[in-house]
Parts: sequence; C-alpha cells; structure tokens
Amino acid sequence: MEAVVPTLEELAKSEPSNLRRGPVPGPDGVHGVARVPYLPDTLKWLHIGTIYDHPKSWTFMGGGVAPGLGAAILYTVEVDGVVHAPDEFAPDRKQRIRWYLRDGYQPCPVSVWRAGEVEVTIQHFAVRTPADDATLVYSHVALVNQSAAAAAVRLLVNASPRIHVPLGGAPTESDTSSMAFAVELGAGDGWGQGFVSLATGAPIDPDDPGRYGSFAGNYERMAAGWNERIGRLAHPVRLPDAGIADMYKAIQILLWGCMVKVGDDYEIRAGAPNPGRLETYDRTFPHDVPNYVDQFIREGDYELGRQILGSGYYRVLNSSDIADWDGLNYMDTIGKFLLPYAQYLQNTGDEAFFDADLRAFLARAARNIHACRVFGDPEHEGLMRKGEDFENWSDDGDYLLCDNWAALHGLQAYRYLATRLGLADEQAWVEAEIDSLNDALNAALDRTRARRGIDHYLGAFDDVAYLRYTRGSFYSWVAYAGALSTFPWGARLKGYDRGGTWQDKFDASIAHALHERDRRVVPQGSWGAWWGHVTYGSTYNAAAGLQCLASDTHRTESLKNVRFLYDNQCAPFQWSEAFEDKGRDQWAGMYLPQESYGNYESWGTSFSKQAILQACASVHVDGTVIIGRGIPDSWLAPGSVAEWRNVNVNDGRLIDFTIHSTGAEVTLELRGDVPAGPVVLDLPAMAGNVASASAGTVLPSGAVRCDPSERSVTVTLTRPVPPT
Repeated sequence: MEAVVPTLEELAKSEPSNLRRGPVPGPDGVHGVARVPYLPDTLKWLHIGTIYDHPKSWTFMGGGVAPGLGAAILYTVEVDGVVHAPDEFAPDRKQRIRWYLRDGYQPCPVSVWRAGEVEVTIQHFAVRTPADDATLVYSHVALVNQSAAAAAVRLLVNASPRIHVPLGGAPTESDTSSMAFAVELGAGDGWGQGFVSLATGAPIDPDDPGRYGSFAGNYERMAAGWNERIGRLAHPVRLPDAGIADMYKAIQILLWGCMVKVGDDYEIRAGAPNPGRLETYDRTFPHDVPNYVDQFIREGDYELGRQILGSGYYRVLNSSDIADWDGLNYMDTIGKFLLPYAQYLQNTGDEAFFDADLRAFLARAARNIHACRVFGDPEHEGLMRKGEDFENWSDDGDYLLCDNWAALHGLQAYRYLATRLGLADEQAWVEAEIDSLNDALNAALDRTRARRGIDHYLGAFDDVAYLRYTRGSFYSWVAYAGALSTFPWGARLKGYDRGGTWQDKFDASIAHALHERDRRVVPQGSWGAWWGHVTYGSTYNAAAGLQCLASDTHRTESLKNVRFLYDNQCAPFQWSEAFEDKGRDQWAGMYLPQESYGNYESWGTSFSKQAILQACASVHVDGTVIIGRGIPDSWLAPGSVAEWRNVNVNDGRLIDFTIHSTGAEVTLELRGDVPAGPVVLDLPAMAGNVASASAGTVLPSGAVRCDPSERSVTVTLTRPVPPT
C-alpha cells in the first residue's frame, strides 16, 4: 500500500514529531530543545552515523542537526539586532546555501550561508567514543565578518547547553531549552564554537565537556578511521573526471553507515528513517542485500561480507518462504543469493570456508532456483515464476527478464563454486540446469518478439505489462533488467558462456532503450524513472549502464550514467529512487506531491560504486584482468591520469595500476602482485586505433593483451585523443 504523505504546506502547519517543534525535555526531564526558529526542508537532509550503530542522526541543508533522530537543533545568527536564518526553500537555495562533504568525501556535511555580512559555516559528524560505549555528534559553527565594519553578533541555538554541550566556552546566556553566544567581530574577524551531543549509548556529562576533546581532534580521529578502512580496500586514488573518486569513497562510507547490528545479526539497510514522514527505508530489502555483499567482497571487505552472510536474515533470502510470498515477490533474489559466495571464493581462494554444511546449504539454494521455475505452461515454459519489481509493477506480476537473468547468474555462480570445489555431481547438475533455463529464456524471447513484431526484446514477457509501459509512463527497458540481475556482464566475469537470442539481440535492445530515452526527452546519461515519472533520473541509473560493459557498442554508457548522477545529486552524494530536475539553482529532487519511494536509497548508490570500479577494472574468474573497458575517450585527454589501489585479481592477489595519457599515447603501469591471468588493456579509444604497443599482443578488437609478468605497456594511437 502506498504511504499517505503530507505536502510541505501541510507539514509546515503541523507539529511533526520527527522535528519536535518543542519544547522537548532532555534526559533529565528539564533541559531540552525549544521550538524550531525556522522550518528545515525535510526532503533535503543527510544522515550521519557509525558502523553498526542505531539510530543514525539527521543533518539538514541549512546546518541543523537531530542527534539520534531526536529534536532538531537549529542555529540562527543575529547581526546588529537583525536575526538571520537559512532559507531552505528559496528558489535559488543551492546558491544561497553551499552544502558539501568535508574533504570531498568524509561524512561531515558542511553548510555555508550568509547572515548579512557574516558568513556562517556549520558542520557535523558522528563518531564512536574511544571507549566504544556511545556515538557522539560533534558540531561546529564558525562566523566570519566579511564587512569593512565591526559587527555585534549573537549565535542563537534552540537547545539547552546540557543537551548540546558547548566545547571550549560557555554560552553568554542560556535557559532550559536555548542558549546564545555574543561576540564582537571586527572587520575580517572570525569566531567559532564547538558542541557535542549524544546520539546513542552511554549518557554524556555536560558538567565535564573537556573529557570529550575538541571538534578538530575528534574530526581527525573520525576521518583517520574511515581513511584507514578505505585504504585497505579497492579504491580510486585519482580519476580524470573531477569528483568521481570522491563520489566512490563517499559511497563506501555511506554504506558502512547503513550497517546496523541487531543481536547477532549484521543488517545492511536501504537508508536511515527520513524526516519527511515518507515510508521508512530503515530496513533490509530481500533483493538488495546480495548486491551489497557482492560489492563489499569484490572490494576486499571480507569481514563485513562474512558478517552479513552469517546473519539469520540473509540465510533465508533464498528460501521458499520468500519465493512463495502472496504479495510483493522479488524473484531476482533467488538467483542473486549465491553471488557473494562465489565472489568470496574468487577473491580469497578460501576453500576451507566452504565446509560440508555450507556446501549442502548452497546445493539446496541452487535447487531452489529450479523449484521456482514454471513447467506445463506453454507460454512460459521453464521460466522463473511470475513476480514484480520497480520497473514492472503490473497488477499481479509478470514473467520478468530480470528474474531469469538473475537465476542464470546465480546458477553460473554455483557452477563456479562446484567446479572450484571439485563437486563433480553438482557441476553436472548445474550445467544441465543452465542449459535448460537459457533455452527456456531464449524461446520465450523469440515468442514475445514474434508476437509483438519487434527485433529487440524488453523486460517483461506478458502483454499486460508491455501495453502499460508502451502506452503510458510505465516501461521496462532492458538496461534496468540488467541492473537488477547484474547480467550479462557480471555473469560473463563468472564464466557464463551460453548465448542465443538474449545475447544476439542485446545490443539492439539497448539501442531501443536509448532511442526511447531520446524520444521521451530523458536527459543524456540517464535511463529515466518510472511510476508516472519517466523524464529524468533514478538512483539505479549507473546500475543500468553497468551491464552495458558486455556490449562493444554501448560500453561507455556506464560512466556516462555515473557522471549524470554526479551532476544531479539530490543531496551531497545522495540520490532518491526517482528524482526530477528542479532547476539550475536547485538540488535535483524527489517529486511533489511526494511519493512514498522518495527516499535516498543506498542499494542503487552501491551500484554506482560498482560501475566506477568495473568500468576501470573487471576481473574474470579465470584470472584475466580487464582494464579500462568502460573508460570514455574524455578520460584520455592529454595529461589525464587514472589511478587505483588494492584491486583484487583473484586468490588474494592485489594490484595497483595507473593509466597515463598524452592523448597520442596511453601508458598502463602495474604494481603489486602478479595476476594469475593476462592483463587486457581494452579502452574504447583503442578500438581500430592502435598504431603500436610496447609490450603484449594487439588483438583484432584493438585491445592489448599482456602476459601476467609484464608490468607496463605504452600504446600509441593512430588517431590521438583531442584535448577536452
């Protein structure tokens, strides 16, 4: 059922509990938070938090903060008797309020706005205490007088100093639910004040603020912790497209912040609760979780991956309880369930992890794919049973391409596991099952293409869905089927070698989607959205383009999609499920009237990270390392550099690599372990454009294949890449 959501006007007239317009008592029942002095935009926010902790904390565009999702603490500034507040609803609010992450990617939102001639800078971050008994939110407000004259300035805070504890200086005045700091600022002078608040855990002692250290010291501790974690994993050091490297690292930290520990389980949630009273995404979703874990493991985050795989909620995702739901049925979960296990074995070579009990469990999971297929129905013979998804919301469901692709990908993952672990009987079974389902899928695609008189295929098989998305705004483009199933590119990297109609008509089907995109005036770099809004974008955008890496023709769509997301953020490095353009001076945003799915959603965001990595470096189970397959020509302009560290190339091997371009020459340098297989430099700019290579073998496609021991190669292009 769709949630009933108030409009902004209704929200402004109400007394929403999530903003608690006050006064709100504190833990001692006396000190708390006063009524908010202005209304923040509850559709523009970021959450901050620590890994495994719950709840997280909200921060708002203008600098407000709600520690532990409690009352909203807001700041206003009085200058020479006039009180100023950030206008979070201004038509040009993106210009009036600068909003970004500190150091480009750290989970410390920074808001900058003007109070007359005084520049106000507010920032917040969350960090665990050194004793690991609480999560604290540290805040800092800086005021700089940018006028040529002195000014009398007061920082006004709608919270008690016993709730929002000042660091390094007591307020000039305070009561049980507010405080103020009065300062005289000469021309060009600045002043700052730090605060600490409790988000979760052991209470803080407002009478001993010195024990909590400084804002700056704790920021360095927090940032060092995240940097150390990033440094152990695959990550970009620098990329030619400014900001994309920061985007990758910001998403890494965002996803860790979405982890919640519940008892002995480690849950990866789609997001924090939202302050706009929309449907909560502070929970797990069945078909999301395998993709998160698959990417965690691909980057080398094995401890976290094993924690999720060992949690009770994960181990039932492939069960018949999920497959037999009467309501919403995410059938793509059934196959994708197996992907993280195969990725773990590929990355680590840790065969001991797969003991007898786990092998038996995975055998049952593979058999459940067969159990979810339909037999005895000529129109759908052998397909995965009917289901629904965000791109095919059609009454009682449909037979979906994504579900069958996900099942094939899952079977291929099991094929790899059975082969690597020497399970001959299981290998024979899964080979036959792959052949059967691949044949059934191709036959169904042929039937539906013939019935519709088209040379491409779409994402749903029955005409009820087909008519809905072709006549109106509902649609099912193949790229989104690939997003949900991580097929065909993801399956090819696992060794998938079957073909037929789905492969032969893949390029034509992507071309159809791109044609429809242009016809419907969807922006370049986007695949649009759905449910009545096809014209702009979605958080799943890069996930859709990622599978285009399987196409020689369309492989650069992946990073085009990433760039579209970078240019159309709904908040700093956050995107809602579906969003629209709000104008040059606005953040891209969710729809008004609000939709229940208008949340920032970390599943799609995780795919953006996977798209960036795999466009630069994809690794086959046979040890082949494919470098640069999705890199656009613009990333090879003279002087461009792309550098990655800790890319896993199977069985615990890690490499760093750098791509330098002069425009006329492209040099790949490798460091670290020797890969188990060849390294293939496969830049789109090299297709039919290689004059010579200093090492390796030039393939007919224009790619250069280097032996594992070769550590560098310089490719001279026939037609240089021009300056941007």
